[in-house]
Amino acid sequence: MNILAVECCLKLTGAALMVDGKIYGHDSQDFGRKQTSELPRICERLMNDAGLTWPELDYITLTNGPGYFTGIRVGAAYASGIAYASGAKVIPVSTLELLPYIFRKSHNAGKILTVIYAGHGFVYASCSGFLDAGEYSHGQILSWLNENPDAVIISDDPERTALDAEISQVRPDAISLCEIAGMNTNRAVDPEKLRITYFRAPQGAN
Repeated sequence: MNILAVECCLKLTGAALMVDGKIYGHDSQDFGRKQTSELPRICERLMNDAGLTWPELDYITLTNGPGYFTGIRVGAAYASGIAYASGAKVIPVSTLELLPYIFRKSHNAGKILTVIYAGHGFVYASCSGFLDAGEYSHGQILSWLNENPDAVIISDDPERTALDAEISQVRPDAISLCEIAGMNTNRAVDPEKLRITYFRAPQGAN
């Protein structure tokens, strides 16, 4: 099973390659606004180093939201293009699933509330088994936290959420994407069926 993971978050651009079910290699760098041009180069290097051709890929995985508009769109466009060309399936992974997965690798936590900036006093949030994934106002989240004081709060961009609470920062990473995809190949879809769940507004938008 060969899986290529692509990830664009904030200014960070990364990719990871799983070959025969094991992580072969990965690369992640701060390219700022050069994500569109640099993501293909990272992926091509990984494929060449592994001696793989594009048709040998079984799956492409990516985060399909929520997240910053540009990064999500760059990842989705590239993943879809490679999937069309190679015949691979696409495995979308929600950012609200990815962040707590990463956090649990290094923390022994029970309730993990994941929050992601949605603009205008709202966040996207979820807590597995306790709060369904969706868009919530700051007031709703603070009320939930009052009822769940044992919850740990995480976000990819804590300051941007503007929540009056202690929040740990967790950045998405492509290795974790590969791992989640490898355990959830049943989610795979044809590239034309890939759906972005929701966006934050483009930078500079009100």
